[in-house]
Amino acid sequence: MKTSMETNIELRTGSWLLVVGPRAICPTLLALTARLAEVGPVRVLDGGNRFNAYTVARAARGRSDILNRITVSRAFTCYQVFSLLESTQAIQFPFVVLDLLSTFYDESVQIGERKRLLRACISHLERLEQAAGGVVSIHPPAVPSQAAVELLGLLQASAVDTFFVQPVAAAPEPMRLF
Repeated sequence: MKTSMETNIELRTGSWLLVVGPRAICPTLLALTARLAEVGPVRVLDGGNRFNAYTVARAARGRSDILNRITVSRAFTCYQVFSLLESTQAIQFPFVVLDLLSTFYDESVQIGERKRLLRACISHLERLEQAAGGVVSIHPPAVPSQAAVELLGLLQASAVDTFFVQPVAAAPEPMRLF
């Protein structure tokens, strides 16, 4: 599946951008990460196990100087996402958060607790954005729910801009007679 997405996203200090789309947008975000690392250090928080070092290395054309500027942290629960954001220092490096809401879709955690943690995460994103800005990506849940809509609403209300990325439909194959 291909996606259409503006690949010339410009980060601005003092803001973070929200990118909403299918999981297929991840290679584009990883290429953005490599492009940001051409200029300086980049922090990546991976909330949905989406970071693929091979994709980043290909986008960086194998340049180890670019790859060495990327720091990756992974979280497997919404509590770990909160902990990682809380412990991240606000320094002059842009950040990329991959699949932030993935761990917040876990229904074994009460929705009130997930909302509380997400609000706390948003306050840490706002703290981090003051230093260098960033990009936060999310994908819709496999099974839509009212809770997921509420979580997305919390994020959208805090982001400066929200980009909705739609999958590009594949070209139909020509009909075969035999």
